[in-house]
Amino acid sequence: MVNKNFLLIALAAMLFSSCGGVHQHDEQEHKGHSHEQTEHSDEEVSHFTVYTDSLELYIVGNPIISGKTVELTAHVTGLKSFKPVKVDSLKLNVTASSKSYSFTALNTGNEGIYRFNVQFDVSGKADASVEMVLDGVKACYQLGQFTIYHCEHDWADSPEHSHVPNTIKFTKEQAWAVDFATVSVIPHPVGQVIRTTGRILPAQSDEIVLVAGISGVVNLAGKSILPGTQVGKSDVLLSISSKGMADDNFALRYAEAKNRYELAKSVYNRQQALVVEQVISAAELERAKSEYEVAYTAYKALENGYNTDGQQIISPANAEVLKVYVSNGDYVNAGQPLVKLSKLSVSSIQCYVQSRFLNLLSSITDANIRASSSGKVVNLKSSGGKIAAVGRTISSENHLIPVILELPNDEVLPVGEVVDVYLLCKPKGSSLTVPVSSLLEEQGNHFVMVQVTPETFLKREVKLGISDGERVEVISGLQPGGRVVSRGAVYVKMAQSSGALDAHSGHVH
Repeated sequence: MVNKNFLLIALAAMLFSSCGGVHQHDEQEHKGHSHEQTEHSDEEVSHFTVYTDSLELYIVGNPIISGKTVELTAHVTGLKSFKPVKVDSLKLNVTASSKSYSFTALNTGNEGIYRFNVQFDVSGKADASVEMVLDGVKACYQLGQFTIYHCEHDWADSPEHSHVPNTIKFTKEQAWAVDFATVSVIPHPVGQVIRTTGRILPAQSDEIVLVAGISGVVNLAGKSILPGTQVGKSDVLLSISSKGMADDNFALRYAEAKNRYELAKSVYNRQQALVVEQVISAAELERAKSEYEVAYTAYKALENGYNTDGQQIISPANAEVLKVYVSNGDYVNAGQPLVKLSKLSVSSIQCYVQSRFLNLLSSITDANIRASSSGKVVNLKSSGGKIAAVGRTISSENHLIPVILELPNDEVLPVGEVVDVYLLCKPKGSSLTVPVSSLLEEQGNHFVMVQVTPETFLKREVKLGISDGERVEVISGLQPGGRVVSRGAVYVKMAQSSGALDAHSGHVH
């Protein structure tokens, strides 16, 4: 759907060198004008800017003067990547003085850049629209009303000829060459934000501690098991052997358990036949069955993961080794921890907040987590995470209240990293906000680059309010409905600093 607040700045075309020669009565109407070509002949102005859900269409050229052929350049930009977009076809339709005009864009050979050669034999107000075919799908967008000027002097005297002072030129071609984007300034829900820090840890539900099932000597399974080692499901990590030990000899215990199981099984099978012949009672059969089941359970407990040499410690899942509690050759007792693993599918963020925020804890609905290493921000709920626990009591150790977050593990937030956490409380209203990446700071003051046209920008100071780590509230300096640079503001600033950019820099005509 087209943004109805499209930007209509001015209108284009080569300047008319003489006001006469169109209609006789116009000569009288423009009597006293100089008919020499003026300094505005090569002036380039914006025509139309229109936004759809996924595209920005920007048309720029010289002022449009009746009777003259004017070259207009159209730039098509994808709003997701802010890179040029190749369209199948582009057609400009104009209605003026009850006459209809249609102009098909020419391909310039540069992706995203198209050229219209337009000419009108009337003057006055006109309505424009554009037909675009992209990936075989046709769409029509209204561009709005513009003026076809009778002559250059009409253009020079029009209010549309006025310029916004102190603007910075930054062409579409320059923007496409860097990491650049703009966003619309609209109100967003804003609530209290509690800022703190936290540490990324494996979630408790993801941790697995493997323990010794028997007492014996640790033997590594061919390679070292170190923290950070990736292991697969069913991989043998190490083994425990009690071979040659007088006390707690596993081989002896295993043989005894196997013999008891086989004996109990034989007795149970035999008594099943005897009960049919009524040689023994049903109670005796039940007693034999119970002894068999106990022997079977004991034997299987020793058999799974065990052999006559001892116990094999096997990874139950694809995981990463977090901690190794033993070394090769160590003697361990049954039940002693050996290795801690983590499946690393879920991360836990443990953070603490000051007690003065106690009354706000119940209103926490979401969180933003900023990685210290990369500066990237991850939203808790949009990434599939949740608020796992919110404390209500103050710790006697540090006088802070714990808040635990859990979210799916990813590479943006590696385990062990310290992160900035912005706990977001339920919004109580809406305010204008901009992305944190929009801000430029100079001597303690904050600025944003406001879009005048897609190729001209104005540096404006803003006063800031609450920040959630991703967006920041703007108390003053901006009005709703405009656009600001959200990525690449520093490149626009550099263009301002150069002070020598050609107004036509980078354009393909």
